[in-house]
Amino acid sequence: MTREEKAQAVDSVLGRYEHLGATVVSDDSTLCRLLQTLECSGTDRDVGEYLCSFLAV
Repeated sequence: MTREEKAQAVDSVLGRYEHLGATVVSDDSTLCRLLQTLECSGTDRDVGEYLCSFLAV
């Protein structure tokens, strides 16, 4: 999957669920469940940095 395809997938989800970010970070069990289901490529550091930005807040 190319970076552009990943960006399109993210935009599609965020377009359908306007308050997704706030919901995920406001509920620890939801955030934990989401992180457990993610599969991240070791070569794509942007994904890891994005997730860490939520955890560092």
